[in-house]
Amino acid sequence: MSSAVRELPYLDHWRWLGQQIRCALRPDEPRLIDHYFGAGRCLARFTPMGPHAVALTTFRLLLDTAQDVALPWHWRNQCLDQAWRPLRELHGLAQSCRALEQWQSHAQALAHCELHPSISYQEPPQGYSDEHYPHRA
Repeated sequence: MSSAVRELPYLDHWRWLGQQIRCALRPDEPRLIDHYFGAGRCLARFTPMGPHAVALTTFRLLLDTAQDVALPWHWRNQCLDQAWRPLRELHGLAQSCRALEQWQSHAQALAHCELHPSISYQEPPQGYSDEHYPHRA
């Protein structure tokens, strides 16, 4: 069996969890992030993807989600609070000066991440009032 065939279920599950995080499909379920980390560990261990790629992708997903003002603030805050975990993993995997410089760049991005207020959505009124349409004679 090829490695791509073995990788597919792990990768699909991890990506689906990542989409749920990135789009805040379940913003009141913080354990989703833990499930994503667990799926990433399986992906890194049992497929050729490797721990560095998983940690880097996870870090970027969490930081991008935290900075997305279209998502609920509490979800963005949760993602920002968890972004140190893959960053710590990247530090442990860094074995060259270049890798340490990249880690430092990611650490600075995390340190300087500001959570701006989320956009508030107001439900538009159902239908249109007469003032939106010109009166016909």
